[in-house]
Amino acid sequence: MAKPYLEPRTQAWSFRLRIRGEDIYRTGFKSEALARKALLELTQCLKAPGRPALAGPWKTTLAQALLDYACERLPSLKSGEQEARRINRFLRHANTPLLALQPVTPNACDARSNESQSVYWRVACVPPDPERRIPNGLHKHRQAQQQNSAASELLRAQLANSKVADITSHTIQQLIDAVVSEGASASTVRLEHAILRQFFNYARDTWHWKFEVGNPATGRKLPTVDNARDRVLTNKEWHRLCEALKATRNPYVPLALGLLLESAMRCSEALVRIAWKDFDESQCLLHLRAAKAGKRSVPLSPGAMVVMRQLWHHARAVGPVSPDSPVFNLSYEALKAAWQRACERADVHGVRLHDLRHTSATRFALELHGNMPALKVITGHKTDSQLLRYVNINAGDVSRLLHRRPLDHDDAPAGLRVIRAEQVWTLPNAPAPELDDLPSNVIALASRQRR
Repeated sequence: MAKPYLEPRTQAWSFRLRIRGEDIYRTGFKSEALARKALLELTQCLKAPGRPALAGPWKTTLAQALLDYACERLPSLKSGEQEARRINRFLRHANTPLLALQPVTPNACDARSNESQSVYWRVACVPPDPERRIPNGLHKHRQAQQQNSAASELLRAQLANSKVADITSHTIQQLIDAVVSEGASASTVRLEHAILRQFFNYARDTWHWKFEVGNPATGRKLPTVDNARDRVLTNKEWHRLCEALKATRNPYVPLALGLLLESAMRCSEALVRIAWKDFDESQCLLHLRAAKAGKRSVPLSPGAMVVMRQLWHHARAVGPVSPDSPVFNLSYEALKAAWQRACERADVHGVRLHDLRHTSATRFALELHGNMPALKVITGHKTDSQLLRYVNINAGDVSRLLHRRPLDHDDAPAGLRVIRAEQVWTLPNAPAPELDDLPSNVIALASRQRR
């Protein structure tokens, strides 16, 4: 059995251990008792039930392990493409193959009826490109990026070429601090940290890799994310945007924006997930087979139905339409660029594309009088707390309701049609409702002037 010994040169206690073909060396202990305790804990950890998969953490570098992790894990992640880009930043420093992902068509996912988990990507390993092609006009920008991120890239190289068992929480914290000092946003820092944290959890639970001090990526000091949005587009701003969108050459852009506003869907759900077979015109529903939170059906408002019919007529005019044909022939990048150009032409500031979902949720909250179950069906949120992040009713709205002041149509959330009390339609020969006779939980948007 291995025993601790005193290093003559450093006067530190050390030990060497060979177990299951792995040679392990540890040093730097202040006393023989501490070295013996560490030796015993490490021996028990490595002899625990469950044989480590692959070569184990003592013989595998982080880059090699991340490559194996990506090939096993990324096909079933909807965010696999973004995860692959973050993993490739480590792989480039180790001269290993890089990850290249190709999307799997929805038909291929549906055909796998014998498997419970869908596959969204095909993962391939491609040789590293020694000279990455930089688009014209971006050379100075890329050069500035490389100079700004030199410290973090040096730490990524150190981590990528280290054995997984030798990675410490201190090194990971150094990488986090370096990325923060380079001016990266809090969400960017947390996403890169999440890659390492999820990898160590996967290696422990799936590959049975044992780590002396647990997951070194947990318990790190991370910046706080403050990404709450409360920007709601008004009817007046939406009207100006509609005028600006008339200059857009792509006919799908205004229709996609209109559908997002009228349905509260996410951009990925509308642009990527839906085909014509998912549109149920008789029930006014859109069936999403692979939404962010799983399968769900989106109830379509009258305005959304108008948009879907316009899309159908356009698709028929372009060419033959099959049930598997996508509803939109439009990428997210193209839609985002067109949205930014339209906002500039319409002089509308501070509005992001995702704010259409906030605007739609707020509009339906007012139309449905805060009916939370119905709102969660529309937006697809599972909990009230998630939904309330998108319903952006401010103090001015509450003050208006308390004092029964009318809601101005131009200032209302985009898509909300303000119907005043004197404009409410009644059944033929039915008496007009008196405002004083309204139920206690109903507040008229405007009071009728009495003579």
